Amino acid sequence: MAKLQFDALDASLLVTGIASAFMLVGIATFNLFDVDFAATVFAPAGLPLSTAWVLGYGSIVGTIVTNENTEFNTLSDDIQGLQGYYLIAAVATLALPIAFVVFPDSVGAFFESKDLWGVLYVVVVTSGQAALGWML
Repeated sequence: MAKLQFDALDASLLVTGIASAFMLVGIATFNLFDVDFAATVFAPAGLPLSTAWVLGYGSIVGTIVTNENTEFNTLSDDIQGLQGYYLIAAVATLALPIAFVVFPDSVGAFFESKDLWGVLYVVVVTSGQAALGWML
């Protein structure tokens, strides 16, 4: 996919990311075939990762990986080339989900404490993922 184009794969990954973000902050729940997407699926290095987290972060990584013009060796420069809110959202999209599981008592608890903060998390992560898909 070229810059400033959004394809069906990016749209699908974005929808997955949105749904996962809502589940991660506890606003939405989803069970499929007796699988609770909020339940921990595995815990590498003691960090509990839920199905929602894995799908959400996977969708962010998938958005970056499927862009034909994105090179991993220039990814940092490409992100730094974004301007204003898009730069903040892109960095937050990559960092917030990790901070959510690394610091569950502060970052995770904050975004789970009120639906308003949960919606803020969803908006920032979603707009950052869209920026990564559209502008990189």
